[in-house]
Amino acid sequence: MQVKLNEGRLRVYVQAFFVIFSIYIWYRLYLFVRHFDTGGTTPYVPRPESVDAFMPVGALVALKHLVVNRAIDVIHPAALVIFLAVLTISLLFRRGFCGWICPVGALSEAVGKVGARLFGRNFRLPPAVDVPLRLIKYLILLFFLKLVLIDMPPQAVAAFLQSPYYKVVDAKLLDFWIYPGRNTIIFVSALLLLSMLLRNFWCRYLCPYGALLGILGFIGLTGVRRDVERCNNCKLCTRVCHSSIKVHEKQVVRNPECNACFTCVDACPKGALSMSVTGFLPLRKTAYAALLLGTFFLFVIVAKLTGHWNSGISYHEYAYYIPLRSMISH
Repeated sequence: MQVKLNEGRLRVYVQAFFVIFSIYIWYRLYLFVRHFDTGGTTPYVPRPESVDAFMPVGALVALKHLVVNRAIDVIHPAALVIFLAVLTISLLFRRGFCGWICPVGALSEAVGKVGARLFGRNFRLPPAVDVPLRLIKYLILLFFLKLVLIDMPPQAVAAFLQSPYYKVVDAKLLDFWIYPGRNTIIFVSALLLLSMLLRNFWCRYLCPYGALLGILGFIGLTGVRRDVERCNNCKLCTRVCHSSIKVHEKQVVRNPECNACFTCVDACPKGALSMSVTGFLPLRKTAYAALLLGTFFLFVIVAKLTGHWNSGISYHEYAYYIPLRSMISH
């Protein structure tokens, strides 16, 4: 029983780890930037390269740079490495990154749970409203794909990745959250409220990253499989699904909204649901987590061993650009 309980909480533990780690790397980035803002009077803390995970648009530009210019970005190489890891994960394990690793997704879930406690439940929009709203994240995704993949010529891609703006984009992003403007405060406050009322509001309706991973995951190798013979049609799987998927009607769930959270699998009283490879080979949650995390960290390890992880920006460049970042735009 204890083993089953621990396995049931496994995703929560993994999410908590990545949330805590994300807070840690942002704090390290703050100390890194502060060293240059104070003219070196505060202790120097090495830049945490993992913060590049929060720059997916830059990673998309770096991916195009790799394809069209046949060169690896040396300014924020970790962004490209993490982006490729996440894309690979989605092809293999559906939106497992969203359901297990993404700290934004984890925080969104936590806010939803708070809302359920405050209001007694989370609300669900009727399909006539829900479906059009879900299109928003795909429209945002199309905007970025067009901007980067179509509108930016190879020369512009290379120039952007070497620009002063891209060299301090992480510091500018830090400023965005430390010194938010009025519109930012209003937007975040509204997002928090909506996330309390409608679980996973950001992920379901607004996140372009999740939209991309959902499309890739649609053709992924893994998916939730329902054993029709064992299923008693209690519909509990559908009721507990965070993404409002009608699991009880599927033989294999291939919905792009599925983030492989295992909630329906854990809830099934008859054991009729399982995460499976190509619809046949079942995977326990521990095996799924090991493969998911193993794939993710394999990219990081290979990048570090091959010298494609640390930023190529010198200390002197940071000392020059970071104090001037408020005057640098893209």
